[in-house]
Amino acid sequence: MATSLTEEIKKVEAQAKQQVAEARSEAAKIVSKARDEADLMRKESKQEAYKRYKSRLTEVEAEAEKKADSIVAEGEKEAQKFIEAGRKGVDAVSSWVAEEVMARYGRS
Repeated sequence: MATSLTEEIKKVEAQAKQQVAEARSEAAKIVSKARDEADLMRKESKQEAYKRYKSRLTEVEAEAEKKADSIVAEGEKEAQKFIEAGRKGVDAVSSWVAEEVMARYGRS
């Protein structure tokens, strides 16, 4: 009976060791799968964030381009107004200078 009991204990211990080894192996597989899934999710999130970044950057650049165009157009209008305002003064001064030169040096 003692031999039988000892053998039974050894058999149960061997089965327990085998079950522990299988459990560790299964746990390692589960951990590895979870890490792989986490890495994949991280990569996908990173790609999605980069796509959103590029999309938003394109939108901001388009908005900036429109704003720059409106600023340039406004500047051109102001420049034209300045030219027109100065032209009247330049015409008057050039006529006066021409008259003074002709009066001083004659009309030859």
